[in-house]
Amino acid sequence: MSTDIGVSQDSDTTIQGPVSGASSDHRPPRHLGDAVRYFAEVSGNSPAVTFLDYGIRRGSGTREGGTATTLTYAQLDRRARAVAAELQFRCAPGARVAVLCRQGLDYVVAFLACDYAGVVAVPLYAPESMRANDRLSSAMGDCLPTCVLTTTTAHTAVAGVLDRMDRKPSHVIDVDVVAAGSGAAWRRRDLPPGSPACLQYTSGSTRTPAGVRVTRENMAVAVEQLYAHFPAATVVSWLPFFHDFGLICGIVAPLSAGAHAVHLSPMAFIQDPSRWLRAISDHRADWSVTPPSTLLHCVRRVTEEQKRTLDLSCLRTISVAAEPVYAEVTEAFAAAFASCGMAPAVPTPCYGLAEATLPVTGTPVGEGVTDRHIDRVALGEGRAVLCAAGAPGAVRLVDCGPPHAGVTVRIVDPGDNRAKREGEVGEIWVSGPNVADGYWGRPERSAEVFAGRLLNPDGTESEGSWLRTGDLGFLLDGRLHVAGRVKDLIIIRGRNHYPEDIESTVLAASPVDSAAAFAVKAGGGDADAGTGGAEHLIVLIESTRETLDAGEDERREIVQSLRSEISRHHGLIAHDVIMVRRGALPRTTSGKVRRGACREMYLRGEFGQGGR
Repeated sequence: MSTDIGVSQDSDTTIQGPVSGASSDHRPPRHLGDAVRYFAEVSGNSPAVTFLDYGIRRGSGTREGGTATTLTYAQLDRRARAVAAELQFRCAPGARVAVLCRQGLDYVVAFLACDYAGVVAVPLYAPESMRANDRLSSAMGDCLPTCVLTTTTAHTAVAGVLDRMDRKPSHVIDVDVVAAGSGAAWRRRDLPPGSPACLQYTSGSTRTPAGVRVTRENMAVAVEQLYAHFPAATVVSWLPFFHDFGLICGIVAPLSAGAHAVHLSPMAFIQDPSRWLRAISDHRADWSVTPPSTLLHCVRRVTEEQKRTLDLSCLRTISVAAEPVYAEVTEAFAAAFASCGMAPAVPTPCYGLAEATLPVTGTPVGEGVTDRHIDRVALGEGRAVLCAAGAPGAVRLVDCGPPHAGVTVRIVDPGDNRAKREGEVGEIWVSGPNVADGYWGRPERSAEVFAGRLLNPDGTESEGSWLRTGDLGFLLDGRLHVAGRVKDLIIIRGRNHYPEDIESTVLAASPVDSAAAFAVKAGGGDADAGTGGAEHLIVLIESTRETLDAGEDERREIVQSLRSEISRHHGLIAHDVIMVRRGALPRTTSGKVRRGACREMYLRGEFGQGGR
């Protein structure tokens, strides 16, 4: 093995993934950069990453056909080493480096170069003139990077963002103009496993985004957990690289295992979801990932003519996560694409979060979706009581599987930190070697989220700290079921109601794209403010274009029907049911509706009010 590859030989834990060209006597190292350099030597001509470019820029139109560009492992290694050499010349070990590239091969090179250089990657995104860049500016101001990696096409927009910063990065490097052969000056830096690999900024569904300190060891463990669960040779993803789901499953996991990662941009998927399925079919992918709401996008937008050109028999698993998973949605997706050869068990519910470097629980491959019918009244009282399918008041909750290897999940009373019994609802707490140690520069918030202490029955603290996820759920037969968010819980007349449950009722009863349910105090106050007074249920619905274009009488009939369904299933009177245009509800980068932001916009009158 040549010295410039610099592969660490001190690892005894292997990743069980595809190793094209490697003998059984040589196993890939555990950490991302070392693994890529390993594959560059033993199977350098194997494809590492492919990007399908549909020429999409906001306002510039869309090409019908995509252009595929591929980097082999040897090419990826050469380019990453060249950029890493530039970083090492300009940055001290452990410096923070922001990745502000558009989705594409340059982004992968930039992120990998940070690992090669021994600096801390901050995966963000290239600013766009027609997009609000508040999250980008917030993250940049929080981490204060020494250097920025971008491209020539994004350089001007990036410069505009940097000009507004009080403390600007010292260097900006356009990775697409760094000569691939200029990596001779690169030297491998030996870093401890506990050193930060990246700052993963959260999607900010409830608060200002914060950077999760993900260590090299966190990342290596997460890859081992994922590949023990979903061993894949080819992965297709359209998810953004700056989001933990897209980063870990789209870049880190496949490249650490010697697999082939195929990508398209989120905009390419949104404009035509058949492109994602076409990529799976053409590249014979066995693993893909997506939030559940996008499955409905495929069901509604992919035509029968397009389906006839797809062969999805290669697909073993689509990991479905990042937002609540509804059995009705996965069933509709499986039925819609059964004619394409896709097995019904392909959609696979999972649960994870950025603070755990993604994986927490996952349904085993081949099991598909298993749901439980839970009594709604008992669930509101904090108990998961099974009932018959179709029984009055039955709630379908999806089984997100058992914990991954090395992960422990506890259900805890968030009020007194005591563990709940199986079948009791509480906050989901997590521990394991994939869990990060905190947020960048936020010790108080880190202590609040990452340092949960379980109390024993005698009132003493148990050993070890726990990640408090902020999610509510319960365990049945050792498998996790997620019920909602602690901060989104709706309490009306002393009873608990889960917004996901109300939204599921709305989606099942009307032709709407998505919904947001939350409560406000009577008289316009915030239900979270604790100012007294009755709480009112508010439901916002994103309607299809056809519904919005319909007459006023038809829209009024739909709203009245929804009120009746909410009353019948939940015993609640909806104070306001407001129909809004598609895309009006604020969302996180992973597509989750931000109910808190919806509440704030409602209270400001931005959606209109008045008991519609």
